[in-house]
Amino acid sequence: MKPAQITVVRDGLFTSRRLFADISDTVPAAQRLVKEHFGRRPLAAVEVVVTSTNRMSRLAVMSQSAAAGLKPEAWDGKTLTLTSRPHDLYAVAVIAPNDTIRVLINIKRLRRCQREVGSTLVWAFVEVDQLTRKGAWDHRIALTRHELGVNVLPKNKARALYRVEGGWEAEAEKVTGQIVGKVIRQNRQAEAAAEREAAGTTAAQSAA
Repeated sequence: MKPAQITVVRDGLFTSRRLFADISDTVPAAQRLVKEHFGRRPLAAVEVVVTSTNRMSRLAVMSQSAAAGLKPEAWDGKTLTLTSRPHDLYAVAVIAPNDTIRVLINIKRLRRCQREVGSTLVWAFVEVDQLTRKGAWDHRIALTRHELGVNVLPKNKARALYRVEGGWEAEAEKVTGQIVGKVIRQNRQAEAAAEREAAGTTAAQSAA
């Protein structure tokens, strides 16, 4: 099976080259950690878009509407629940045309918290994994069409869709914590081993 195709692009000229490079360099590691955690399928084609807080909502509704086969007049000026509070978002994964998943990165949040780049991308790729699962694409299309008023669902069916989304969010939080915690422990163990080795070398040199 072919590995996932991942591209990283900038939406605008508002981000520093250093931070964009940091995000680009971290993407492969985040993708690998998530894939190793779940131990299954390669992820779908992914486009990571580094964008602004103000553009996240528009890009999300535009991407998911296009994936759902909707024309611009169906979504122009509207927002989705996924990005109803963009100032609180670090990243969000949305479906896009041509069986692509688009990860929207809020550069404003990461500019203030650059230490969160790794955990933000791990969270995002957990969401990507969720969207590659059986039925997830149809689920997200149904929710998009419902929220845009194209195909409004009965309340019980709409609530069921939102429960799935809530479950995904809880899973993303849990799995991100597990993966990041594991990486931190491994780094600490590596540092401790390096210190022991350095101390042993020093002791040997002193004895000689």
